[in-house]
Amino acid sequence: MQDETSALHLFLNDENGDTAVTHMIFFIAAVIIAVGVVGALSTNVQSIMGATSENSEVVSDQLKTDITIISDPEVIPYNTTSDYYTFYAKNTGKSDIAPEYVDVILDGEYIQGKNLNMSLQDSPGVWKPSGVIIINVTTGDPLDPGDHRLKITTDNGISDTIDFKT
Repeated sequence: MQDETSALHLFLNDENGDTAVTHMIFFIAAVIIAVGVVGALSTNVQSIMGATSENSEVVSDQLKTDITIISDPEVIPYNTTSDYYTFYAKNTGKSDIAPEYVDVILDGEYIQGKNLNMSLQDSPGVWKPSGVIIINVTTGDPLDPGDHRLKITTDNGISDTIDFKT
């Protein structure tokens, strides 16, 4: 019985065992905290990588898109019967452009609806590379004599501007 009591006494008073248990608790707590930090960081990294991927697609699309207004700024056709000016623009890029997403601004005023008619010269539906789009802008009355500006913008922000006189 003496041996059992001394063995129990040694076990209960073993400072190395207390230290090992304390270290084990701290180790488990550190692992739990590390797993939480890794989970939070991986979520942020995935979010950043997704945004970077989307941004690179937009930039790639912008690099492939280009338009040029090919109307002669000295002679802009005006239809006196229907009161509209006709402008011509060419898709000088490498990607197709949807005409329904092309915006037209004349002298700082956004042109839309019944005052804007766009038709493709070469192919219906999609403005193909090297294709020409015909843009008729109805003004109601002829523009005042002097300097004017027309801006055509695609859905991804690529634009061209022409300054002309009437």
